[in-house]
Amino acid sequence: MTSFLGTHRHTVDAKGRLSIPSKFRKATGDVFIVTRGLDGCLFLYPKEEWDLIAQKVRSLEWTEDDPRFFAREFAAYAHEMTVDSHGRVMIPQELRDFVHIKTDVLVIGAFERIEVWAPDVYKAYRSGYAHTFEQASARLYGKERPADVDGKRASKAKRTVKAKSAPRTRRAAKGKVRKKR
Repeated sequence: MTSFLGTHRHTVDAKGRLSIPSKFRKATGDVFIVTRGLDGCLFLYPKEEWDLIAQKVRSLEWTEDDPRFFAREFAAYAHEMTVDSHGRVMIPQELRDFVHIKTDVLVIGAFERIEVWAPDVYKAYRSGYAHTFEQASARLYGKERPADVDGKRASKAKRTVKAKSAPRTRRAAKGKVRKKR
């Protein structure tokens, strides 16, 4: 499975063509699926990854409103694209308008997919997010940060508790601290 990582600044030309970062192209084939993403971006999936996503979407309960709506929207905006000889894909105007892409874009690796953002939309998304990266990490992994899972690093909360409960000097530990008058 391919893992897309990093943030790249690119431009979309007047014909709607976007250059896919070379390290992303080397890791996949020449066929991508672009569709409406979440939070104001576009999702680009390599064909193999799209097939896995489509299989998951097909397994949703079709008699319920939300799965049916999601599947319909996700598929309705999907377009198959082939990378041209210059490493570019054509982003349909409808999708560019949907996520406010003009010329400048951020191409962000998000593990199994590539996200394409208008820089101002991404900045607004990040500044408007209710939590910091650290808070989101704590919410996902409980009170421990991911590096704490293997016990290699104590969380800030543990360090703070330990520091507050430990005496600051040997005199304080023996109870020989003079009180101020």
